[in-house]
Amino acid sequence: MHDPTLDVPPPTGPRQDPFREGAAAARARRMRSLGIALALVAFVVVVFIVSIIKLAAASHVPG
Repeated sequence: MHDPTLDVPPPTGPRQDPFREGAAAARARRMRSLGIALALVAFVVVVFIVSIIKLAAASHVPG
């Protein structure tokens, strides 16, 4: 049995906005995603640098 509430209109342009948000909201979402990505990369770099420093310090311990 066909349910008409499940019908989705076909896309009419090259990129449709599935959330029906404006250009400003889409730009804000992209900027927020970019900020999160950069923060994650910075965190990974800091953890890597701290790990290298700790490993280098541990290799110079006499014993």
